[in-house]
Amino acid sequence: MKSSQVLFVAGLFLLTAAALAIRLPRLAQRPMHGDEANQAVKAGILLETGQYRYDPVEHHGPSLYWLTLPSFWLHGRDTFADTSETDYRIVPVVFGVGLILLLWLVADGLGRGAAVFAGLWTAISPAFVFYSRYYIQETLLVFFTLAALAAGWRYVRSQRILWAILCGASVGMMHATKETWILAAAAAGLGAAMSLAWTRWREGDWLVDRAAWRAWLLGGLVVAGLVAGFVTLVLYSSFGRNPRGPLDSLLAYSVYLRRGSESGIHSHPWYYYLELLFAFRPARGFFWSEGLIAGLALVGMLASLSRRALPEPQRYFCRFLTFYTLALTAVYASVSYKTPWCLLSFFHGMVLLAGIGAWHLLRLAWLPRWRRASETAAASRSAAGRRYPWLRLAFALAVTVFLAAGLGHLGRQCYMLNFRLAADQRNPYVYAHTSGDVKNLARAFERLARASPAEAPLTVHVVTPENYWPLPWYLRHIPVDRVGYWQDAARWIREAAAGPAPGAIILTPDVQPQIDAALPAAYNQQMMFGLRPNVLLHVYVRDDLWERFLAPP
Repeated sequence: MKSSQVLFVAGLFLLTAAALAIRLPRLAQRPMHGDEANQAVKAGILLETGQYRYDPVEHHGPSLYWLTLPSFWLHGRDTFADTSETDYRIVPVVFGVGLILLLWLVADGLGRGAAVFAGLWTAISPAFVFYSRYYIQETLLVFFTLAALAAGWRYVRSQRILWAILCGASVGMMHATKETWILAAAAAGLGAAMSLAWTRWREGDWLVDRAAWRAWLLGGLVVAGLVAGFVTLVLYSSFGRNPRGPLDSLLAYSVYLRRGSESGIHSHPWYYYLELLFAFRPARGFFWSEGLIAGLALVGMLASLSRRALPEPQRYFCRFLTFYTLALTAVYASVSYKTPWCLLSFFHGMVLLAGIGAWHLLRLAWLPRWRRASETAAASRSAAGRRYPWLRLAFALAVTVFLAAGLGHLGRQCYMLNFRLAADQRNPYVYAHTSGDVKNLARAFERLARASPAEAPLTVHVVTPENYWPLPWYLRHIPVDRVGYWQDAARWIREAAAGPAPGAIILTPDVQPQIDAALPAAYNQQMMFGLRPNVLLHVYVRDDLWERFLAPP
């Protein structure tokens, strides 16, 4: 192996280790978001029952849950109640770090130097670090998307059928992860077509022989499609136990198509993601931006569109990345339904292009000074460069200082947003997040459960029109048959008020008058906890249990 290859491999492994060191600390510190808790409950059901059934209305694909099982096994978990936040969040950590290792497959497309810089931005990007510690599907979707693109690139380069199989498996995993995979697939197809058209226009070359296209490219697509379909059938059918699952995975698109165009609390303007990433000013004295990555991505785009800035085959792969990223960004901007984590899909394209841009700037700045005189013709240097070498040195130093300062700026933001403001509304990636006070609620209910007599274990009623998640996560130590949930007070009054008085009732102020009028026993009403910004929970504790709760141990 050449020394340059050794340095490249060592660089990727060092960046992988650094990414792990950034992502692993204090995984349980941030309270569970409602969506995280929802996914955790689904994974917990799979752990305890071995059953998974796809819900085309409210939940995403099964890959996250199946891929969480190894974490449970390694941590020795047998029941949902025994699991911890770390058991779940370690899964996106692994796949977030895996994005760096995948760069090895596209090193000849990006260039080794560009691939190292892309790994650096991936390791330290505040957005990628934040959502690599977030138990939702988005990081896995980005991983499988890059795996599909990388395997497809390797197939184009080698025509080996193994890469077509791996590409198909990755596409199948994309489909089994989240319904928005289809946006990335469409952007990839459009990016390939636009890249070929641009190359034909600028360079007079289609890059493909039509006979070869028929012989191996279409054949590879067929193989990849068959493998992707097989992976989809296996996972959505829960390995054959739910035959309707694959059909439901297709019917779900009508639901998400309607949801993507509806107005509502998740409807945001077209520039919403760009504002979060590049110009987020939540309060006086706070300004967050990953604009360095956007600026370097623009440099990478311009370099890829040029006929001379990048050598073959880098020029063609980077050109594809340019059109793919532009198309995917435009698609996500046009969909009115927006949640912050969705930005990872198109932002990852920018991260890769930013690696190209950073390396291209460094080559422009320093490479002429690295070359030996015998390797460079005198005509290759400008008159200004020969007459004023200090100008080139100043430019090279300015580029280096700029990149170092930008790296420091990203590093500081990464620390602040992931460890100091991890659940703070001033964080651009925090979205309707759970209040830290919910951990106090969880501790209070653990004490209530211990205070309850063995012959009358704690029962809990939750009555709120509000989204009650992540309460099922924080009440997981109470058996599920002793916790009930109602979305309106009238239904609770009909179904539960006349029955045995629960040990505790959790409610929101909007239903408090109706609940107070129908209480089946005397309750202490002193406890209150914050659930989310502007969402307060009242906790009623039956008087006899309250006395036991206050009694010294």
